[in-house]
Amino acid sequence: MSNIIITSLDPGQNTGGVKAKIDIINFLKDYGYSSYEVNPYVTRIKKFFLANFKLPKDISNLSPKKVIIQYPIPSQYITKQIIKNIRKSKNSKIVFLIHDIQGLQSTDEKTIKKELKVFDLVDELIVHNNHMKNWLQKKGLKKPLINLEIFDYKNPQPISKKIESKRSICFAGNLFKSEFLKKINLKHEIYVFGPNMFSEYSNCIKYSGQYSPGELPKYLNQSFGLIWDGPSIETCEGTYGSYLKFNNPHKTSLYISSGLPVVIWRQAALADFVLQNKIGIVIDNLNQLDSALDSVSQQKYKEIKSNTLVIAERLRTGYYTKKAVDRA
Repeated sequence: MSNIIITSLDPGQNTGGVKAKIDIINFLKDYGYSSYEVNPYVTRIKKFFLANFKLPKDISNLSPKKVIIQYPIPSQYITKQIIKNIRKSKNSKIVFLIHDIQGLQSTDEKTIKKELKVFDLVDELIVHNNHMKNWLQKKGLKKPLINLEIFDYKNPQPISKKIESKRSICFAGNLFKSEFLKKINLKHEIYVFGPNMFSEYSNCIKYSGQYSPGELPKYLNQSFGLIWDGPSIETCEGTYGSYLKFNNPHKTSLYISSGLPVVIWRQAALADFVLQNKIGIVIDNLNQLDSALDSVSQQKYKEIKSNTLVIAERLRTGYYTKKAVDRA
């Protein structure tokens, strides 16, 4: 009996979210896991065939001991069929490795309850952080929950080892979510990367184009990476901003694995990790950003940078993924 990792991949996408899943497949391959990929982005007939014929046959042939399912698979029907067929092999342990929780981005109690029922079908869940863990427990989930801490990041580019702070910042992401970029106005420069950039923004913003997740780190030569989301510069709000209170944004791992300390919203779930490991600075609102950057002396930056390089090496080798899977 072997261990397997099951993942759904959208063949047409080349985004940070897809990269996160592929990275975990590769880190666990190093760890002796075989990979099984599901494509739910097909016609209803093909989906029916996949769920009722191909999956049962393939899973019975695999006869797995431990199964890590990268959640979500964008079809609850296929997800349930995977679990049902694994359960036929009575000794298999099923673990969800959570990427996103739809219920955390929704105010609809039906969505939340539906998702919790799916979580109840598995043995354990690897969740982003203790804030996500506490939320699930408050919602009544009784399953064992393991804290991932942060997403690892397979980074093909050399780590930036510059120890002098220019007090410059980078921000990467799908920019339609980041409407704060229309309003921010600083004396320090923000280098912005990603699709869907707004047509109007202040002089402090230097739009620097769009690159694939593997290529992007080559252009992150700034002193800090910014983690912020939503429409406001006062706080992180709205669907995407509020989600920062519970999730581990993949861009955090992009920055750190590139050797960049981070600037993060104080109420973000990952602010705990940043403070504990002394790899950046926390702020309450973006109006504090100039003074926060100015307050970091070159000596202090050198210390933060040194701590960041330690975590960068861990992220590049799958340290946190392997640690969480070992506990599952």
